[in-house]
Amino acid sequence: MDGAAERPVVGLLGAFDTGELGEVALRRVVEAELARRRPDVVVVALAPFGAERPIPGDEGRPARPLGDSPNSGLGVDALIVTGDVLADSEHWAARYGVPDAAIASRGVADLVLTGTRNGGAAAASIAWFAVGGPDGASAEVTGLAGKDIWVRDRAAHERLGTTAVLSGDPVLLARRVFAPDTLRRRLELLRICGAVPAGRRLVIEAGLAVSSPGVVERFVDAMNAALRSESTLSVVVLTLDPTSEAGLASNLRVTGLPAERVHHLPTWSGLDDVAATMSGSVAVVATSSAGAHLAAALGVPVAAVDTDDRHRFDRVIPLLGADLAGGVRGLLVDPKPVSIEVPSQILEGAFAGLAEWLPRAAAFLAVNRDEDPVQSALAILQQRLVDERTALQAELSRVQAELQHVERSPEQRITRPIREGYRRWRRRRT
Repeated sequence: MDGAAERPVVGLLGAFDTGELGEVALRRVVEAELARRRPDVVVVALAPFGAERPIPGDEGRPARPLGDSPNSGLGVDALIVTGDVLADSEHWAARYGVPDAAIASRGVADLVLTGTRNGGAAAASIAWFAVGGPDGASAEVTGLAGKDIWVRDRAAHERLGTTAVLSGDPVLLARRVFAPDTLRRRLELLRICGAVPAGRRLVIEAGLAVSSPGVVERFVDAMNAALRSESTLSVVVLTLDPTSEAGLASNLRVTGLPAERVHHLPTWSGLDDVAATMSGSVAVVATSSAGAHLAAALGVPVAAVDTDDRHRFDRVIPLLGADLAGGVRGLLVDPKPVSIEVPSQILEGAFAGLAEWLPRAAAFLAVNRDEDPVQSALAILQQRLVDERTALQAELSRVQAELQHVERSPEQRITRPIREGYRRWRRRRT
């Protein structure tokens, strides 16, 4: 008898197809923790579009799309809704850049806010685990009253009231899904590509959450001050939302001679690239909760920028005030990893409760898949190779343009005769 056919099928629903690497990290951690505690269940990732809109961040494992199915059920024994999902259709549509009707036809808002699909229950058992609301989103959450809910941050806890349990952000356990040897090899590859410099580096994780006036100028001043105070230091700017067309990361550029020591991680970088860049760095300055929690999970000294979204950071993450340059200087002088022992224990308890909640028996013999997962993954990887080659060509063109701009800069015109004279002097000596 095929024992696999009797394993309960658990759907894991989230915004795993948006391109946000914070959601990718969340999926990987939740899948790993559930597999460790309940190896008898089959976890199937679900997303509004999933394999219909493959993205580099899905790592060749696209989620199943919800589709415009007239059926109310999803073909799973239990459903777990996770991540920054507590939003209405309008916000979901803006998040994907699609018309509101494209989201409404899939019933996304009803599913994440009430657990229903086309008027019926989406699954026999539904739980909301480590959920929260995206930045700027608001939605009526009365449909969640009396449900099994764990929330990821204080803002969501206050919003849902006493009906929810504070679990913390699972990304704080991300160290378990990154093998040290994998991070080391990935970092070596990034250095060979020239994306990450050798030596001491300060990592700045720049996201869209920062919208305060003058924040870009404060960041640039802090970068300039840090580079001038330490001649061997480099700065690497990265983002967890590489598919976004505009953001803080694209604006963080310094001018003059320190500019050659500021590196921007390419937008085609994945979650492993981001984790490898953070690991082993002097410190990380984060603007999003996902970036701060990922750095803390990797044991890297981290501080977050104090914004209106400060309630989304775990309490162990220190916040930098208005004097951003001074805060970064203090972080570099005395870098200390934050202790995540307490939030990790809370997360352990939350995952233990979730594992007990999962069903023990299966009602469906197999997961309903429209496509062969192997063929689907191969097709996505082939397309990704084409997309990444195009992205690499665009990045090379951008670098060449920047080099030409630097060569024409006043600083280079002044220093070029000095460098050439020094080289001639060295040749004469040898």
